[in-house]
Amino acid sequence: MEASTPKTLNENLKASFLRQLQALVRESVDCHAICEHSVKGIVQLLDICGCQLRMFNSEATLTTALYEYVCDRDEIGSFLVHHTSFPDTDAPNINPIVEATLTHDHPETPVFTFRYPLISQMEVLGELMVHREARENFDADVLDLLDQVGTYCAIGLRQMRFLRVSQTQSVELKRLNQLQDTFLNTVSYELRIPLSNIKMSIQMLSLALSRSDECDTLADAEAPFILEALAYSKVSRYLEVLQKECDRETKLIQDLLDLQQLDNDTMSLLISSIDLPQWLTYVLNPFQKHFQEYNFNYNIDIEPGLPALMCDQISLSRIMVELLNNAYRYTPSGENIRVHAFQQKGTRSSSPPQLHLQVINSGVEIPLEERSKVFGRFYRIPRLDIRKLGGTGLGLALVKKLTLRLGGEVKLESVGGATTFTVILPFQSVRS
Repeated sequence: MEASTPKTLNENLKASFLRQLQALVRESVDCHAICEHSVKGIVQLLDICGCQLRMFNSEATLTTALYEYVCDRDEIGSFLVHHTSFPDTDAPNINPIVEATLTHDHPETPVFTFRYPLISQMEVLGELMVHREARENFDADVLDLLDQVGTYCAIGLRQMRFLRVSQTQSVELKRLNQLQDTFLNTVSYELRIPLSNIKMSIQMLSLALSRSDECDTLADAEAPFILEALAYSKVSRYLEVLQKECDRETKLIQDLLDLQQLDNDTMSLLISSIDLPQWLTYVLNPFQKHFQEYNFNYNIDIEPGLPALMCDQISLSRIMVELLNNAYRYTPSGENIRVHAFQQKGTRSSSPPQLHLQVINSGVEIPLEERSKVFGRFYRIPRLDIRKLGGTGLGLALVKKLTLRLGGEVKLESVGGATTFTVILPFQSVRS
C-alpha cells in the first residue's frame, strides 16, 4: 500500500461533508447513520487506509458498537458495522493522542493512529480512531477536521442516549400509570361498599335515638336507645361528625372514579337542552346559606336572552359546584362572590357563539407561580385556605377535565385582588 501524505484538503468536499454531518445531527436521531457517515467520509476525504468509531456504555467498560471503514486501493472498499459487546482492554482516553506503529509489511513507513475521545458533559461516550500510513504525522488541517467530526459525533451519541433514556422512562411511566389506574379503580370500588354500610348505619342510629324526656308513649319507651338530654346531644353531635366525614370520603372516591373515567374517555354524556337562568338558580341555591354565614356580597349576573345550551347537565352542574366550593373556601368574610353568565362571539367568523360562565371572588389573588399548577391533581395552596376546610385538590382538576370533555376550555385570571375562573362552552356541537 502506498504511503499517502496529502498536504491540503479539498475545501469543497470538506464543507459538503461537514454540512451533511451537521444536518444528520440536527435532524436525525439515527446514531447509526451519523457514525456511518463519519467514518466513511473521513476515509474518502483524507484518502487514508481506515477509520473506526467505538461507542461505549455509560461506565465506559463495554464497547457496545464498532463502526469501521477500510479502504484498500487494490480492492473494492468495504464498510463494516459490528454491533459488539465486549470489555474494553484499555481505559478510555480523555485527551486526543497520536500513536505510531510499524508493520511487518512496510517497516519503513509507520502507521499513525489518531485517537479522539468523544466527550459530552464530562463523559466519554466513545472514541474516533483514524489510521494513516504515511511518512508524516497528521497536519493541523486534518486535526481540525477530526476535531469537528468528533464534536458532531459526541453530540449525536448524547442525543441517542437521551432518546433511549426518554423511551425507557416513557415505557416505565406508562406502566406506572397503568398500575396507578388499576390501584385507584380497585381501591375506589372496594371502599365504596364499606362507606355505604357506614353511612346506612349512621342513619339507622340517628333514627333509633330517643331522649328520655321525650318518651311519652309506650312506643317511645320501647325505642332501642333512650338517652338523657346531655348524652343525646353529645351522641347526635358525634353522629353528625361521622356523617360529614363519611360524605367527604364518599366524595373523594367519586372524584377519583370520575377522573379515571375522564382519563380513559369512558364517561358518558347525556346531552339535553338547558335553560341557563333556571339552571343557574337551581345550582346556586344551596350555597346561599353558606354565603350569608360569612357575610359575602353575593350576586348573579345573567345576560338577558341567553339561548338554551345543548350540554350534559350533570357535568355542567359539577363544574359550577366545584368552582363555587373553591370560591367559598378561599374568599375572606365580607368580600364579593359574583357569578356572571354571558354570550360572546367565537374567535372566528365561522365559529359558533360561546357561553362564558364566570365565578369571580374578591379578596384573594393566586400567586403567579401557582397559577399553572392549580388544575393539577391533589394540588392545593394551603396558605390561601383561610377557613381550614382542607380538601383533596381534585376539584379544579375535575373542572378542567369535564370542561374539555364538553368541548370547551377553562381560563384563570387573578389580578387586582380578585380571581376569575371562566368556563367557555360552545352553544352547539358538544362532543358526544
